Amino acid sequence: MTRRLLAAVLLAAASVGAQTPAAPPSSPAPPVTFAVEVGYVEVDAIVTDRNDQPVRDLRREDFTVLEDGKPQTIDLFHKIDIPYERPEPAAPPPVPLDVKTNAVPFEGRVYVIVLDELHSSTTSSLLVRAAARRFIERHFGEGDLAAVVHTFGPAASGQGLTSDRQMLLAAVDRFVGQKLPSVTMSKIDEYRRTQDTRQQGDPVNDPDDMKRAYDARSSLDVLKGVSEWLAGLHGRRKAVLFFSEGIDYNLYDQINNREASAVLDAVKEATAAAVRANVSFYAIDPRGLGGLSAEMMEIQPVFDDPSLGLTPQGLESDLRIAQDSLRVLADETSSAFARVVKDNSAYYVLGYYPPGQRKDGRFHKLEVKVARPGVRVRARNGYSTPRIKPPKPDTLAAHDTPAPLAEMLNSPLPRSGFPMQMQAAGFRGDAAKAKVVLTIELSGEGFKFTEKDGAFHDVLDLSVLTVDAAGKTTGKNQKVALNLKPRTHQLLTATGFRVLSEVEVAPGRWQLRVAGRSENAGSTGSVFYDLDVPEFDKQPLALSGLVLTSATAGLVPTAGTAPLLKDVLPGPATANRTFYPFDTLALFMEIYDGEKTAHSLDVATTLTAGDGHVAYRVAEERSTASAKGAAIVHTAQIPLKDVPPGIYTLRVGVTSRMGKKPPKAERVLLIQVMPAPPSTAPASPAPSPPIG
Repeated sequence: MTRRLLAAVLLAAASVGAQTPAAPPSSPAPPVTFAVEVGYVEVDAIVTDRNDQPVRDLRREDFTVLEDGKPQTIDLFHKIDIPYERPEPAAPPPVPLDVKTNAVPFEGRVYVIVLDELHSSTTSSLLVRAAARRFIERHFGEGDLAAVVHTFGPAASGQGLTSDRQMLLAAVDRFVGQKLPSVTMSKIDEYRRTQDTRQQGDPVNDPDDMKRAYDARSSLDVLKGVSEWLAGLHGRRKAVLFFSEGIDYNLYDQINNREASAVLDAVKEATAAAVRANVSFYAIDPRGLGGLSAEMMEIQPVFDDPSLGLTPQGLESDLRIAQDSLRVLADETSSAFARVVKDNSAYYVLGYYPPGQRKDGRFHKLEVKVARPGVRVRARNGYSTPRIKPPKPDTLAAHDTPAPLAEMLNSPLPRSGFPMQMQAAGFRGDAAKAKVVLTIELSGEGFKFTEKDGAFHDVLDLSVLTVDAAGKTTGKNQKVALNLKPRTHQLLTATGFRVLSEVEVAPGRWQLRVAGRSENAGSTGSVFYDLDVPEFDKQPLALSGLVLTSATAGLVPTAGTAPLLKDVLPGPATANRTFYPFDTLALFMEIYDGEKTAHSLDVATTLTAGDGHVAYRVAEERSTASAKGAAIVHTAQIPLKDVPPGIYTLRVGVTSRMGKKPPKAERVLLIQVMPAPPSTAPASPAPSPPIG
């Protein structure tokens, strides 16, 4: 798999469980699994009635799966019915949650958006970006996951699996088409260049033939790689949205196009990989199926030798060839763009083990039947088995990572077997580096303690992996021996366990992956966190991440250290965002001002309810004179005793008083204030549920 593809699709979805949960499905969703099982075949079936509406009440016994005409035993049966609420186009983006959790298993849709620079003209770039943005803004639902992959450009251009619309939109906005001129236009240029030396009737060849074929194979290889990566994700349909003007190479004329057979082989390999992985291609030409490019305007009406075919009709032929390639890709796996969301919302997942372990390279025909009259079934029509053993998947985890943790770190999505949550806050570090403070909290239910000599024992294996936008990784593993007194064991069981850590990274987009395992219980889980670390010193005004604690945070047993937080907070940092009225909230962040001349900053800390009511506000003026380039520390303590229950926006805004257009910066996050418990005495804080 290419480095670009690795960077795009293996940067996974950090915000799966941290987003506001979507409405629960009408039926229990199957667990999403990741291991590629030998010989296992999975097929999803979309069943609709005469009105093209999904049929939702079928059972396992209603289905028959035929492979090569022979009925198979259905070993896996799950009904998927994901509610969908179309986002309001005019709605402002929600405040992103700064804590990521695996408490809510993933139950949404999976999309990979492939933007084909190599087969989209520069003049079509706005159309491609607009079409992809339209899908994300209007059809991408809460709880869904998507990745953005580019076929050309820097490896960091894409975006890994995430449910954050803003990250996806930013990756789309980095698209710039790089398509070669069409075959006809290239031949016209070649004709003009050689018309003084060529003889009447000499053929005009495409001077870009080799590069055109190379670009075709490159785009198709990306599609193949995406499908091979998605093959490891079972239990869901996987949709690839391919935004392209089409492969501009005539696959059917192998006499005049010497690379046609190689490109055709690449098409077959891409579609075969998609069929094997149960991936659906949705090919979208942003110009529309009837549109021609601006090249039509450039053709001169008369040529000395009309037999050369260098006419507007030649351009029309080029367009048909390109669009035929899109139809081939889509027809082999699925259908039109208008059905993307509907197809991926209501369907049935059927899995079986065919007889024998075949590596014959043959195509095996599939047919799915339903024992109910008047319904229509759509499913893939077959699959081909590879002749050779499939390559091992790319490994991100360090070589010394315990196998169960390595499997989770290499997984496309977080695992929920051991509930945990994490908050990451970036700070300016030394030289060109930044420091990130990690607050990791694990549920007490994931541990299993053995009692000996009056103490309770377990061992926590914890792995932290950092992945940059180019797919490069660094990691560290640690063992935390838990030998607890009865009182500490009681607290851990009730409140969970916290680990504090620091990692050093360069500025840029990162994904932080954490996996944990209880040695006694064998329970494992992971959580992923997307973090954008700015170049703090290159901005006129920048803020670090925002770190919170509370009076009751100290009740949670804590291991590890974060030197950056020493002596700035009254207690250990917490990833908990649920608090009670008897608590006091404390916060810390750093302010980085790039102006050398001393001046003042206005700093405002506010706590605002959903209806706009301001429950807390403190404004202060800070001078940069004493900082002399060092960070300005900002802390605040917010009593919650008079704050009504509800969800609040905590905002720290900083405005410089320097210049005509003074720079501004802010940090915003959500907290939830719960009703006071029946007892008036402070209770031990429970692990925070997802805010929603």
